Amino acid sequence: MKVFETANIRNIVVSGQRGVGKTTFCEALLFGSKATTRLGSVDDETSNFDFEPEEQKRHSTVGTSLGWLEWKDCKINVLDTPGSTDFHNDTRLATHGSDAAVVVIGATDGVQVGTEKVWEFACDAGIARTIFVTGMDKERANFQEAVNDIQETLTRSAVPIHLPIGKEASFKGVVNLLNGKAYLFEDGNMTEADAPADMADDIEMGRDALIEIIAESDEELTLKYLEEETLSDEDIRGAFPNAVRTGALVPILCGSAKRIIGVDTLLDFVKEYLPSPKERVPFKLKRGEEIVEVTADNDTFSGFILKTFTTDIGKMNIFRVVSGSLGADGGFNNADSKKKERFSQLYVLQGKKRDSCDGVSAGDIAAVAKLKYSKTPDTLTENEDGVEFLMGETPRPLAIVAVHPKAKADEDKLGTKLNDIVTEDPALQMWRDPDSSELLLGGMGQMHLDVTIEKLKRAKVEVNTTYPRIPYRETITKKTTNIEGKHKKQSGGRGQFGVCYIDLEPLPMDTETDFEFVDKIFGGAIPKQWIPSVEKGVKDRMAKGVIAGYPVINVRVTITDGKYHPVDSSDAAFQMAGSKGFQAGVKTAAPVLLEPIYNLEVTVPQDYMGAIMGDITSKRGRPLGSDQKGKNVTITAQVPLAEIQKYSADLESMTSGRGSFSMLYDHYERVPAEIATKIIAAATLEEEED
Repeated sequence: MKVFETANIRNIVVSGQRGVGKTTFCEALLFGSKATTRLGSVDDETSNFDFEPEEQKRHSTVGTSLGWLEWKDCKINVLDTPGSTDFHNDTRLATHGSDAAVVVIGATDGVQVGTEKVWEFACDAGIARTIFVTGMDKERANFQEAVNDIQETLTRSAVPIHLPIGKEASFKGVVNLLNGKAYLFEDGNMTEADAPADMADDIEMGRDALIEIIAESDEELTLKYLEEETLSDEDIRGAFPNAVRTGALVPILCGSAKRIIGVDTLLDFVKEYLPSPKERVPFKLKRGEEIVEVTADNDTFSGFILKTFTTDIGKMNIFRVVSGSLGADGGFNNADSKKKERFSQLYVLQGKKRDSCDGVSAGDIAAVAKLKYSKTPDTLTENEDGVEFLMGETPRPLAIVAVHPKAKADEDKLGTKLNDIVTEDPALQMWRDPDSSELLLGGMGQMHLDVTIEKLKRAKVEVNTTYPRIPYRETITKKTTNIEGKHKKQSGGRGQFGVCYIDLEPLPMDTETDFEFVDKIFGGAIPKQWIPSVEKGVKDRMAKGVIAGYPVINVRVTITDGKYHPVDSSDAAFQMAGSKGFQAGVKTAAPVLLEPIYNLEVTVPQDYMGAIMGDITSKRGRPLGSDQKGKNVTITAQVPLAEIQKYSADLESMTSGRGSFSMLYDHYERVPAEIATKIIAAATLEEEED
């Protein structure tokens, strides 16, 4: 395939709410441009973009995929992204790697929770934004309601540049407000015509709204508009491209992806008005403490990896060339791993289908296979280490499970295979719990984790999953004094002897340390070399817990007296004395269980607010407030972790996938007595069984 010049490249990320029809829209772009000979379908599993088994099973995108098309001598790279919040890290990275976002909104649904999130990604990346209202042929499709929702929820700078001709089943084309022409579609073919006479009033109102936004994008035009109350066609044509590229104006287009209506006009718009890599806002590169800007005009090669996935020929990396260029074979440096990479072939992708290419220019997106040291989202350079393209922070896990191999054979393979999957997806995390030693897997939601487990099964690793052990803590609520810790053992020969007397008192929950050890020994009651032994014994018992097997926190221990034997005393004896004394002291100091409390933030359509509030209350949560934006509302609350371990699945069930949430640890609080009793009883039973 030929190498396209940077000025003739467009990179668009297609994003939106889950289920709105993004992948269908991307398929329409390929088919409408003759890049494919058949209109791929998500429903019948012939989609070029949704090719992973997990995607075909769910009829839903779970990872970014790349397609490309040629339109009037311009190469358009299309990044189809997940709409589910579980996979939004893919969407975020793809957005930062693009030059413009096409946000797809349903004509019957308007702006949904997922729409707001992907909109934030585009704003954070600083790229141009365009909105495509799809499904205009559906029953109850209402373009004006969708526009009102967009302007109220996303941005007042959004304005239609296309108006629909016909409604619902009679929808057949669009009127372009920039030139006043109508474009009619039949069987995927477009014809140009005069605008319908009965739309004259709507066209006039639409042009007035467009002119007003264009005028606001330029100071000189603002003054002219205030004086003359209009702008000339020349003014509009001159200011419109820059207003779009800078984000001062967000164009709204419309069509039907399934009927290929509005595809040609959208592609014309992408070629004509969306920025090439040369016109994109500069990428930011961190070099030590310095942040520098990199543009497509830089001669030295640089880039970053957008997506890593496994194919029939091994690991494949999709990467964006920020500056410089690459030939069909060669190499580059991975600035993260500080390793040189070699490749013998570059590919352009149509989903999982790949074709060789002769090279890539600055701004292009391509793929390379079998890199040894590279993964998402590594920075690639010509010869520089320790630099990083800034693309925002990887989100924290919102759902966590403990992973247990089903058999010994699975145990041997689990770590390696799971690490391979986690390496491909930065939003997945794998670690050992320091308290329980469980292998934990964290992701952005239950579906994210389910997909990961399915990938393990494909790799012939069978596992069971459970919810992780809640990290409860123990503490004391009153002071207790003069507690004896005594260890005495005589079994022939040298014995073991150590006695300490300690006071225990609670520390405030907001102190910087969970433990203080105070030495008030006088007169050599315990030799100095064994006082640290007492402290070590106390710490060991604190880690093991006293009432339910959970670590003890927020305690001050003061050693006041003790006894020793010149022959039988030892480090080990005083460690045991400290441990026994602490254990006895805790039991007399009104011990309680503490549980982690998380800040929970839930965004849902307004209609679900009552159900969410009720559910939070039923989970022992404390609602703190709510904030409405458009037809969506964000609820904040504090909830015990024990009640929201499966919140991703609960929210999915309550809102049919139309809600999103975030959670962050805040503090520990006392567990209610009736619940604490059950936890302690279960821990005691478990200890007896062991």
